[in-house]
Amino acid sequence: MLGTVQRGMQIGALARLADGSYAQVNGDVVEVINKSRVEFALRAATGTRPGEPIVNLRRPPASAVPVVIKKRRRIVLPPEA
Repeated sequence: MLGTVQRGMQIGALARLADGSYAQVNGDVVEVINKSRVEFALRAATGTRPGEPIVNLRRPPASAVPVVIKKRRRIVLPPEA
């Protein structure tokens, strides 16, 4: 599975089959998609040219550092009797 694909109103999973072709998977329905159109869309999204390998878009940058924010909680004390 490579990601999601939308064709018209249909949204499904984008998969690469064993023979190198691409397919849209919706449940148990597998529909083969035109390979050149998929590669054109992937190259447009990644900014690569024909002949260059298509890089993975979901890889986080190596310099990404998680930020942890701790919020203070307001404590309400009961009124003194």
